[in-house]
Amino acid sequence: MKLGIIAGNRLLPIVLAKAIKKQNPQIELVAFCFNNETSGLIKKYADRTYWFSIGSLGVLRDAINKEGLSDCIMAGQITPLRIFNRKKWDSELLKLVEETKDMRPHTIFSNIIKYLEQHGVKFIDSTAYLKESLAQEGVMNGLSYPGGVKEDIEFGAKIISRFADLDIGQTIAVKNKSVVAVEALEGTDNTIKSASRRAGTGMVVLKFSKVNQDLRFDVPVVGIKTLSLLKGTRASALVLEAGKVLILEKAEFLNLCTKYSIPVIGINR
Repeated sequence: MKLGIIAGNRLLPIVLAKAIKKQNPQIELVAFCFNNETSGLIKKYADRTYWFSIGSLGVLRDAINKEGLSDCIMAGQITPLRIFNRKKWDSELLKLVEETKDMRPHTIFSNIIKYLEQHGVKFIDSTAYLKESLAQEGVMNGLSYPGGVKEDIEFGAKIISRFADLDIGQTIAVKNKSVVAVEALEGTDNTIKSASRRAGTGMVVLKFSKVNQDLRFDVPVVGIKTLSLLKGTRASALVLEAGKVLILEKAEFLNLCTKYSIPVIGINR
C-alpha cells in the first residue's frame, strides 16, 4: 500500500508520518514537502520526499500522478500570510485562486483539494492515524481550578463556539469574563502573545474547531511550542474542543501542563 502526505510546517506532519509508520510499517509513505516550510525531519519517516517551492501546484500535481497515488493526507500549515505573496505562484494556482470566492486559507486549501481530487487522488481525514491524540472531554490532566477560572471557561466557551464558526480564527483568550484576544491570520501563538501584552498573566485560552471543519486539511492543533507560551503567561487553563483538536506529543504535553499547573479541559459543544 502507498500513501502520500502533503507536508506543511511545524510538527504535525512529523507526528503523523511517525504514527503511520508505527501503525502500518508496510505502508510506502511518499512526502510532498515545501521549501522553507516543511521540516527536514520528515525524511526520517518517509520512504521518498519531493520538495517544491510554495505556489507550484502543477509540479505537485505531476509528482502525485507520477507516484500513482490513490490516497493522500494533507497535514501541517502553510504560513497563511503567503496568500498575499504570489510572485512565484504558477499559472494553475493563480487560475484556481482567481476563481475562489474569498481569500480565507480554509477556502483556498479546500479548492486545492478539489482540484487535486479531480486529477485522481482522494484525500482522507488527517486525524485517521492520530485518534488517540485528540482532546478528550473533561479535565485531561487531573488539575482543579478555582471558581473564577470556571466562570471564564464557561464564558469563553460560549464566545468561541460562535467565533470559530465565522472562520476568522479558532483561538481566543479570556480574562475576567472579557475577551482580550481573538485569532486571525497571525496564528495561535501570536494570539497568545498579544493577549499577554494586553492583559498580563492568568488568562484562559480556548481553541475550538468550526462546525464544518474539514479534517482532510484543517485540523486545529496545539503542541509543546504553544505550551511554552502558556507557561510564560501563567495561563489559568487551556480549553480544547473534545474530539476535534489534536494535542501533539500528548502524554508529554499533559505532563508538562501538570508541572506548570495549567489545567487542560476538553469541552463538547
